[in-house]
Amino acid sequence: MMLDAERVQTEIQRVINDDPTINEAKHILVTVERKGLLRKEVVVLKGRVHAEIERTKAEKIATLHAGDREVVDDIVVVH
Repeated sequence: MMLDAERVQTEIQRVINDDPTINEAKHILVTVERKGLLRKEVVVLKGRVHAEIERTKAEKIATLHAGDREVVDDIVVVH
């Protein structure tokens, strides 16, 4: 059974926000969007963080909770 988009979005956002290793979690926005010809759902991460490791951690969390959805990482690392 595929989890509905809103639950997936909420869960990923919650886990990212609760992760103590992601200092800039409040600057990461999680959305679930339909893309491409098949209108397949994808998880999109947007925002900015100050370290590559934070970006990578957020992407790993999203992938873990995305089910069979692709994860698109649009997080920018700013120094």
